[in-house]
Amino acid sequence: MTRHAPARTAWLFGALGVAIALACKGSTAPHQPTPCPSYSGGLSQGDSLYGLYRLVSYCLDTLPAFTPPAESGHVTLTHAGSVDSFVAVLVPQGQAPESILGTYTHPIPDSIHVTGVVRVPGVPFPVPVELPGRFLLRHDSLSVTGRLVVTGTSPHFVSFIGSRSSP
Repeated sequence: MTRHAPARTAWLFGALGVAIALACKGSTAPHQPTPCPSYSGGLSQGDSLYGLYRLVSYCLDTLPAFTPPAESGHVTLTHAGSVDSFVAVLVPQGQAPESILGTYTHPIPDSIHVTGVVRVPGVPFPVPVELPGRFLLRHDSLSVTGRLVVTGTSPHFVSFIGSRSSP
């Protein structure tokens, strides 16, 4: 499968799985791609979004989701001064890392809005990106669903699951 580098960055990332193909091997009915999972619900009481989340899986448009070791990475959410910062790094196996750097807000309990730039190997300049979406944080597992808008490309539906270590 050929993926365009900016679209791949946000975990942004999928095609039909071998399991689905095998399960439907004898069927003559047309196959429909399965969309990425969707999440919402916000924070657990007393929890915080801040932290380092290691990639568990991410999905771009349709399943299957990408998982380590084929894809690895992390998302870091921090607060410095009056700004909430977002850093995501995706490392496709055997390739140079790609990253999204920016800021985020969560104006209503389960919404998140990331604005920043994508840095991709081979592209000499950062490309603007926006990710409006929803999230669910339960204990140390962060699940995010959204619409990835990278300047110069078509929008993509994306979902991400990350896990942080307990303190």
